Amino acid sequence: MSIDPDEIRSMSVEERLKLLEELRLELMKLRAQAKMGTLDNPSRIRIVRKNIARILTIINEEKKSKEKSRK
Repeated sequence: MSIDPDEIRSMSVEERLKLLEELRLELMKLRAQAKMGTLDNPSRIRIVRKNIARILTIINEEKKSKEKSRK
């Protein structure tokens, strides 16, 4: 299940970082399962990767907007 960007934006910074860490751990486990051949749903890897990218994108957008407001 993919995460809605609005849902990510409504989270606090700590919640985002925690979710990012959980997703990275899940991706690592999924990749290990894929290597062993026990992965039930291969498309889950793609979904998790996209969720990680969404979180990182929103984090970077907020960093850039803060830097822009300082200037």
